[in-house]
Amino acid sequence: MKRMVIGIAAAFALCSASWAMGADDARTEPGTCRQIAELTRKYDSGRALPGDMAVDGRPCLRNEAADCLFGVLEKVLAKCRSEGKEALEPEERALILRLREELDAELESRHGYHTLRDEVEAMLAKPDLYDYEYRVGVNGFVRGEGAGSFRLPDFSQAPGHAEGRFLYRVKPYLFWHPVAWLDLHAEGQGYGFSGGSQDYGKISLYQGFAEILCPLRDGNSLKAGRQELVYGSSFMLGSDSFYKGLVYDAVRLRITPLAPLTVDIFGGWYASPWSDGTEGGLAGGYATWNISDGTGLEFYGFRDSGSAERHDGEHRNSFGVRATAKFGPVSCEVEPVWQTGRLFNGVDANESIRAWGGHADIMIDTDLGGIGNHFFAGAAYGSGSRDAALGVSGRKEFLNQATDSSLTGDMNVVGDLSGLDVGDYHASGLQIYTLGWGVDLTRDLSLTATGRYFLANYVPDGLSRRIGLETDFTLTYAISDALSIIAGYDRFFTGRFFSDASGSNDDIHYGYLMFQFDLSHTKPKKALGK
Repeated sequence: MKRMVIGIAAAFALCSASWAMGADDARTEPGTCRQIAELTRKYDSGRALPGDMAVDGRPCLRNEAADCLFGVLEKVLAKCRSEGKEALEPEERALILRLREELDAELESRHGYHTLRDEVEAMLAKPDLYDYEYRVGVNGFVRGEGAGSFRLPDFSQAPGHAEGRFLYRVKPYLFWHPVAWLDLHAEGQGYGFSGGSQDYGKISLYQGFAEILCPLRDGNSLKAGRQELVYGSSFMLGSDSFYKGLVYDAVRLRITPLAPLTVDIFGGWYASPWSDGTEGGLAGGYATWNISDGTGLEFYGFRDSGSAERHDGEHRNSFGVRATAKFGPVSCEVEPVWQTGRLFNGVDANESIRAWGGHADIMIDTDLGGIGNHFFAGAAYGSGSRDAALGVSGRKEFLNQATDSSLTGDMNVVGDLSGLDVGDYHASGLQIYTLGWGVDLTRDLSLTATGRYFLANYVPDGLSRRIGLETDFTLTYAISDALSIIAGYDRFFTGRFFSDASGSNDDIHYGYLMFQFDLSHTKPKKALGK
C-alpha cells in the first residue's frame, strides 16, 4: 500500500512538472520567431530574441516572443501617432495583427498592455477607405468657345468659316458609404451645346455602380454598373473629360495578390448615351506594379469590338506595357502597344490587324528664381500603310479610340494616331513630336504653352506628309478648391498636306473661356467611441 501511495505521488509530481513546463516554456513556431525578430530589428524596440532562435529556425518561448512583440507594438504606436495610420503598410499591419492574435494570452499578462490595448486594436483595424458617410453635390463645367476655319460639331477643316457656341457639362452626384465595405455611386449628366446652327442636349445616367470591398484583404473589390475605365496616362483607356465623357456598362474585379501589385479584370459594353454611336464591347485586364513613388510597371491587354458600324467577327486586341520612372525632378514614361484582331474590309471578309504604336515622354520640374517651372517633351507614333492612305485597307493602322490622351492636342483637329481626313484624302498613321513649358506664376495662377508637330507616315501620291504644327496656350486660375477659371487659345498652323488636300492653307483657330466647379456637401463618419 505504501509503495502504491509513493507511486501515485511520484506520477502526480511528474505530471505537475510537465504541465508547469508546458505553461512556462511553451514555444512558438520557428517562422513566428523569425518574423518577430525582423520586426524588432526594423523598429529597434530594444528587445531581441536569441540569435539561434531567430536565424537558425529554433522555436522561441512564447513569453519571450510576447515581450518582443509588445516592444514592437509600442514603437509602431508611436509612429502612427506622429504620422497617422497610413504610415503602417497593409502587409505589415496584417502580419502584426496575426502575431498579436497568436500571442494574445501572453500579451494580456504583460504590465502596461491593458492601457494600450484599445489603441492597438484601433491601429490594427482595417482602415475605412472612405472617411465620410455620404457626399452629395454637382460638378462639371460651362464653356464659351469659338473657332475659325473649323467646324466644331465634327472637328473638321472649314476654310473661311467661323462659329461659336456655348457648351456645358453638369453632373449631379451622390456617393454613399453606409458601411466600410460598400460604395454606392450615382451620377447623372446633362451635356449639350448651343450657338449658331448648333443645338444639342442630352440628360441621362452617367455613372451608377455598387462596389463591394473585400473585408478580409485590402485592395480586393468588385464593382458592377455603369462606370468609367481610366488607366495609366489615358493613352489607351480614358474618359474624354473635356467633352461628354465615356462610360461602360461593366463589371470590374480588382485583386491585390501582393502589396505592390494590383490586377483589374473588366468586361462590359459601351454605354450608348455617351459613346457617340459606338456600339460593342470591351473586355480585358490591367496589372499595375508600383515599385516606388513615381516608378512602376503596368501591363494590359483588352479586346475592343466597339464600332459605329459593327460587323460580325470584327474586333481589335491591344497589348501594352507602360513603364514610369522618377529620378529626383525628372520623370520619364514609355508605353509601346501592339494590336491584332480582325477588321471588316467592306467586301467579303475580315482582314487580320497588324498594327503598333506608343509614346515616350519626359518631364522636368524645377524652381527658377523661386518660381515653379515644368518642362516636358515627347514623341508618339501610330502605324499606318499606303493601302490605308489609298482607301484599300486600314488593317495596319494603329487605333486608340477609347482614349482621353492630350498627345493629339487640345483642338481635336487630330483625333487619334490612326490618321486624319482632309477633304477626300486620308493621311494614314501619325508621328507627333511635343515640346512644352509650364510655369506657376502664383500659388493659384499657372500658364502652359505647348507645341505639337504632326507628320503623316503615308499619304496618297503627290501629297505632302507635313500635317502641321499645333500651338496651345492655357491660363488656369484656381479661385478655390471648388472653382477654377481656364482660358485657352490654340492655333493649328496647317502644313502642306492641308493645302494639297483641300486647296486651302488657312490656319485653324480655337479659343475658349471655361468655368470648372465641384460644389458638394459631405457628412463625415462618426469617430469611434463617440
